[in-house]
Amino acid sequence: MAEVDGRKPGPAGVGSAVMFCGPCGDVKASSFCKDCHEYLCSSCTRCHERLDAIKHHQLLKGAQFPSTYPTRQKMASDSESFEKCNDHPLEDVKIFCKTHEALCCVACTAAMHEHCKKDYIPDIAQSYVTGAEYSKLQTDIQDLDQLGVQCQADIDRCMKKLDALNWDEVDKLKKYKKDIIEYLNKRETELIAEMQQLHGRDLSLLKDIQARLKTWQSDLSDAKAKLQSHQQSTYKLFITAKRTLALVYQLQESLNDMQQQTKYQRYKLVKDPSMEKILTDKTGVATLKEADFEVKIGNWTMFYLGRTSEM
Repeated sequence: MAEVDGRKPGPAGVGSAVMFCGPCGDVKASSFCKDCHEYLCSSCTRCHERLDAIKHHQLLKGAQFPSTYPTRQKMASDSESFEKCNDHPLEDVKIFCKTHEALCCVACTAAMHEHCKKDYIPDIAQSYVTGAEYSKLQTDIQDLDQLGVQCQADIDRCMKKLDALNWDEVDKLKKYKKDIIEYLNKRETELIAEMQQLHGRDLSLLKDIQARLKTWQSDLSDAKAKLQSHQQSTYKLFITAKRTLALVYQLQESLNDMQQQTKYQRYKLVKDPSMEKILTDKTGVATLKEADFEVKIGNWTMFYLGRTSEM
């Protein structure tokens, strides 16, 4: 026994097969719609006969009721089979609800669109595809296609601008970094030169004192040698001692003077407070500031974050 839209007919009765309603599934069929090519129960039959869009369909009842599933015929206006309903996958979409602009199967129609204005799709399909709405739909699709191409071109242009913007700002940052490094190198050179000047001044003073000390040591050594050489003659020792006494006074004063001058100027590096703040500030040196402006793309608008330049 043949299947009805994917459903198996019921078990054979005595002398005839029991066929079940296509929309309901588990209710015994009482008619067969030649146009819909579907078995219907008594309730679906009455609904079929009341709906304006399909009440002209030919229903087979009584003696005409087929006990076997008839061979499915092609639609007069379409060489392909019916589309299946989204809500009732086993049912064909045959009705168009004009009230709700909805595509319906018989089950949808009976459940939700019984009192709506409806058309039988095979009856109106030919006139629709040659009508104004379908023509406008094709025009709208072409317009959308062209708009999509334009939008893609605009997006590509924006992406190039975005890349250029990025590299421009990166170059600015690198130039800024170079200026900072050049400034720091200049200040480093200046500070080192200042340190070397201070160092050289104090070093020269200490070297001068060091030379004077060598002369002082030489004079003291000569005085000691002369005293030592006259140890055997008190006469000569007396005279030498008196002469040396004045020298000793001079050596004492000279040594005191050298001791007072033996020093150097202490210095230390003092960091600039503003630079210290920059070094400890997470946003130091520079920050990024976003400037909002609109870039038109096709018939819609996107917000672009970057420089406020003409696109």
